Amino acid sequence: MFTPTIRVILVIFSLIASAYFYSKEDFANMVMMLIAGGLFIYGYFKYGTVYAAFQQMKKDNIKKAEELISKIKNPEKLTKGHKSYYYFTTGIIALEKKEFKRSHSDLTQALNIGLRTQNDKSIVLLNLANIELLRKDYNKANGYIKKVRELDLKPLVESETNRIEKEINVAQHGV
Repeated sequence: MFTPTIRVILVIFSLIASAYFYSKEDFANMVMMLIAGGLFIYGYFKYGTVYAAFQQMKKDNIKKAEELISKIKNPEKLTKGHKSYYYFTTGIIALEKKEFKRSHSDLTQALNIGLRTQNDKSIVLLNLANIELLRKDYNKANGYIKKVRELDLKPLVESETNRIEKEINVAQHGV
């Protein structure tokens, strides 16, 4: 949730505060500040900048999302939930860069690990359908559209699903 810079500032603040409490012989508060600093460090390794990057991606700020997500050096150490959103974010970034193979791989991995909401699942499936449409594999694209239709869709996702489905039909019949 926090950027690395904010985490460093909070850890430094925790250490300074714990030193202050130590000088006042207030050991209970000193220990609490050391624990808080430890939790910020632990959070960096377990959660990284996934949430911040995902929020930037949702705001269509792909460049900032890529910058934040690139700060994660070991995604395999993230928690299961954060790992799925790590791959969701990297998959969308790769799609924006027209790196379809990597995008397909990352989005599939996000789906396999498990996403929290049906809306997120539908967005991933919709992007996978779009990738298959671009690859001209209409059967796989239709398969993803069918999976999207099984979910409870929000109006924006519904309209995008209809648009991609029409494109698939036009491409299939135009061949």
